[in-house]
Order: sequence, then C-alpha cells, then structure tokens
Amino acid sequence: MPGDRARTVANDGVRLHIREWPGGGDDVLLIHGLASSSHIWDLVAPRLVRLGLHPVAYDQRGHGRSSKPSSGYGFDRTTADAAAVVRATGLHRPIVVGHSWGANVALELAVRRSRLVGGTVLLDGGFVTMREHFDWTTARRTLAPPEFGGITVDAFLRRVHRNLGGTIPVTPELDEVFLSLVRVDQQGRIRPRLSRANHLRILRALWEQDTIGLVERVRVPTLILAARSRSGGSASPGFDRDKAIAARRVRTIGPPVSGEWIEGIHDVPLQRPEAVARRIARFAEAPARVRRRRS
Repeated sequence: MPGDRARTVANDGVRLHIREWPGGGDDVLLIHGLASSSHIWDLVAPRLVRLGLHPVAYDQRGHGRSSKPSSGYGFDRTTADAAAVVRATGLHRPIVVGHSWGANVALELAVRRSRLVGGTVLLDGGFVTMREHFDWTTARRTLAPPEFGGITVDAFLRRVHRNLGGTIPVTPELDEVFLSLVRVDQQGRIRPRLSRANHLRILRALWEQDTIGLVERVRVPTLILAARSRSGGSASPGFDRDKAIAARRVRTIGPPVSGEWIEGIHDVPLQRPEAVARRIARFAEAPARVRRRRS
C-alpha cells in the first residue's frame, strides 16, 4: 500500500513481514486476526497517521508474507513474535491494537510482557473464553476454515462479496485486502496463505486460552472494543450473544480495563476505518501521559 515501508525481522527462525507508516506521535502496533493479514489495517493506518500516531503492522506467523512453520502457534510463540516486532522497530511502549485473534495475542502480550506495552485495545476479540461455550470437537467442526483452494480469482472475489452481504461497499482497494489473504498459482487459481493445519493449531490455542482470567490480570490500560450491528444480519448470532455475556462480565472487572461498543460488523476495520482510528486515538491520549511520566 502506498505510504508504508516494508521490512522483515527474524524471531526464533521465523521471518515476520512488517509494514510501517511514517508518522509522529505515539506508537501503535496493529495485530491482525486469524486467516487475515496486516492489510486488514490498510484503511485504518493512514487515518492514524493523520490523527498524529505512528502505526506499525505485521503479518503473524503462518499468514501473509511471513514464514509458515508447522509449529509454534501457541501464545508463547505468537507473543514472542509481537515482542520481537516491538524491539526491531524501536517502538516505545506502544498502544497494541489486536483484531479478533490478534486481540487475544495483544492480551497475552500485555500480561506476559507488560513493560513493553503502554496500553491495549482489544477489537472484537480477546474477551470471550471459547471453551466455556463448546468442547474442542465442536469448536474444531464449527470453526474449521472453509474449503476454497483451487477456485479462480473472480470466483473467490464473488464469494467474498456475497459473504459481505452489502455491509461494506466493494472497492478495488478492498479487493486488494481480500487478495492479500491468498496467493495465486501459475494456473490462476487461489491458494490460501494460511494452511488448514496451522489454522486448526491456532484454533486449539484459542480454545485453551483462559481469556477472561487474563483480562482480570491485565495491569496496563485496556479497552475492550466490541462490535455490534443494530441493523441485524450478523453472520454469527451465537458469537454476538457470547460477546454480550462477556461484556457484562468485563464491566465488573474495573480499572485498568474498560469496555465500549462500536457499531459495525466483525471486520469493522474495513467497514468503519475512520471510527476505529478515532477510538484508538482517543484511547491513546490518556495512556500517553502515563508513559511519559514513566519514561
């Protein structure tokens, strides 16, 4: 994407693809979700720059242009990857923003490496404990990735557009984001960048994580920003119900954890990038004062 600089950093033998937008002000580390890529932030990052922040995003292991090992998808390794990105880019106690599974990684980073983190924003993830709602067999069956390898680029984009159900206006810029999730072989057929086996390894780590227990242990300012659509049409009513229950539990935890709702679908960074960027910038103001006092 124009405006960002790309580089690679190695951690534990894994190459992580990093993208950095030139900007001043407080640092922000952006972490994407499962089966996504750093491009989920393509519409948010430039807006953060305009709001006076310095965003950095990266492809998590197994995703995008980063290495795809057959192991190392537990939170010990994924948080070590995030910490390596912080160190390699020289970020100073950044606001760590995670979307979906990326929020679970951000949460673990805040608990395990709190001195690296100035605050966290958990965007529609990181506050629902999966195993409270179904066993592993059910989770594996229900949340396994769809089979789409081998279809044409046009067929892939038509499927994505159909799944959006009109919630986001389709643009060439959005199609570039969707195509970042896959690669195109010599026959012009789509192949997922994240393998099915690695997808399931990440799902297992998510299922095993005591998410609410971790939220209760957070000691840095943390905003849980949950997405909901009042217009209905959710692709996952069960997830919406679980989020509402978890949000009520979060409200009982108190500082430094707070919770808010944002209007939108799960992929709200693509649907409402301006609103997401403004929520992050607003959250960054108070933690910035804390970080400066501690520096």
